[in-house]
Formats: sequence, structure tokens, C-alpha cells
Amino acid sequence: MFFMKWKALAACTLAGLALIAAGCGGGDKAAAGGAKAGGQDLKGKKLVMYVSFHEDTAKELADLFKKQTGADVSFIRLPTGEALARITAEKDAPKADIWLGGTADAHAKAAADGLLEAYKSKNAKMIMPEYQDKDGFWYGTYLEVLAIGYNEKRFNEEFKPKGVAAPTTLQDLLKPEFKGEIIMPDPRKSGTGNTFISSVLQNMGEEKGWEYLKALKPQVAQFTPSGFTPGQKAGAGEYLIAVNFISDQNLVSAKGQKLVSTIYDQAGWTVCPVGKIKNKVNEDVAKAFIDFVLTKEAGDILVKTTNGIACNPEVAPPQGMKPLKELPLFKTYDLVKAGADKQKNCDTFFAE
Repeated sequence: MFFMKWKALAACTLAGLALIAAGCGGGDKAAAGGAKAGGQDLKGKKLVMYVSFHEDTAKELADLFKKQTGADVSFIRLPTGEALARITAEKDAPKADIWLGGTADAHAKAAADGLLEAYKSKNAKMIMPEYQDKDGFWYGTYLEVLAIGYNEKRFNEEFKPKGVAAPTTLQDLLKPEFKGEIIMPDPRKSGTGNTFISSVLQNMGEEKGWEYLKALKPQVAQFTPSGFTPGQKAGAGEYLIAVNFISDQNLVSAKGQKLVSTIYDQAGWTVCPVGKIKNKVNEDVAKAFIDFVLTKEAGDILVKTTNGIACNPEVAPPQGMKPLKELPLFKTYDLVKAGADKQKNCDTFFAE
């Protein structure tokens, strides 16, 4: 069933925005036009967000929401794991209203733990069903896909002359010549890192998956709290190889630090969601923000600032991105299982 839905989404992406709106639940123009949060007057009201993606993305979204509604918006940026830990610690006295970004497995865990409150957004139909929680606890904003990226300059100068082939597969990461040259996110703190660990285990199976991960661990020089940091450090040449989301790698390359990126076969993926933290203080503003962030207008900001693929199919994909049907994704990856298994997997991975 999921695979069929995936093919339908890919077909819609190729067919063009008009066909997407008609065939993939994007809604008609009248519905889209009336979906903006700008019709609400929220002047004098406040919204506090924990943000687990890029600060510039959050700022643009916050500024536009404030412009449309008059609400006073503030946010704190936290890696996915730290955000979840903070929301958990504040459960009895929440300090924030919205959790924006991170990974869907973490939002699913937060919902299961009673930290999020379901909200049936009037704009839910703008998001493909497989990219939102069926009960309304979270909605995907954009899609992230794992990739292997290497520093082009360092590879050409230090490795290529020795006849070393460029790393493009998971097995390539186990080669002796790359030991100490790999950087990736810490799955205990980063949703990106957990996506990697869980997708490997789900795709390869427990036995072969753990065999691979135990061989990979000593190859990795550093595990970072943030999913974005590996791309930054590889781009700067501190390490040769980064394993993180391709959108992050593309952002580094766009700033002049060229990473050659490959979405490896059966790559893990996630969506970066928005969810309403269980907090009654600024409830009306929080709901209005969720309505707003699902719109095409917000989706355009997401694509521009993240290079991700918006979960609203009315939004054009990033320039140069292959059609979804051509991406070698692990299409049956279970986001909810990834969240449920996180602690167990992290304990096992770092046990030795």
C-alpha cells in the first residue's frame, strides 16, 4: 500500500503543479487561497517554539507568520534529541507551544508519551496522507533523505591519486582508507542519526544490520549532536565524508564548500514535522501557526531555505533534485518503529 502511494506521489510530482492539486489532494485554488493564517488577528498574543531545523528557515517562517497575524513569535533552536528531552522535562509546566522540525519518529515518540496534543488542521488536506499522523499529532513539512557526501577538493588531492574510488555506498564506508575520515550525527541526540541507525537495521534485518553497524562504528571519527554539523565539517575539510541528510549537504555546497553527494541504495528518510505541544496557554496561536506552515506560501520558504522536498505537493521541488520515483529510497521504512526502538538501538550501538 505504501509503495503504491509513493508511486502516486512521484507521478504527481512529474505531472506538474496543476495535476498535483487535482490528483493528490492538493485542493482547489479557492481552498488554497482561503487557507492562509493571515485572516486571523492575533496581535498581542505570543507563540513560543522549539525548532529542530535551520535557524534561518525558522526565522523566515516566524517573520511571515507575524506579518500575517501580528503575533509575537520567539523560538529556541535545539537538536531533535535535546528538544524531546526538554519537552519531556517540562511536561508538567510546558514552556513552549510548538515543536517545529526534527524527525517524525521523534514526534511519534512525543505523541505516544503524551507530550503532544492532536489538532485536526483545516489545511491537513494539503499534505499527503503518508506524511502526517492520522490522528493529527504531527504534520510533515518537508522530506529529508540520507546521503553520503565527500569533500571534492580533499578527495581529488589526497585519495584519487592513490587510486581510491569515491565513497557512494554503505559498504564503501567500511574501507580501511576511510577510517577516521567519517563524521555522522549521534543517534542519541540527533534525529538524523537515529534515522540512519534505524533504517539500516530495518532494511538489512537485525543480524546483518548490527554486523554492519558494529563494523562501521570504529570507522567514524566523530558523532555530532546536530545532524547539520557533519556536512559543515566535511565541507570545511576537517573530515572527508559526511553521512547526513542530502538537503544539509546541498546547503553546504551552495556556500562554496563542495560536497559530492550520493543518495545510497535503500537510503533512510524522514519528514520534518510540526506538532502542537500540550499547552493551553497560547493554544489559538499554536493552531493558527500549524495551519500556516502547511500552506504553499510556507512550503516555498521551506524549499528555498532547506533544499528539502515539501510535503505539500503544490510546492515545486528544489532545483536539480531528481524526481521522487528515481530516488533509491527505503520505501517501507517505518518512522514510528524508528522512534519506538531508539533507546534500545542507541544502547546497543554504544555498548562497546
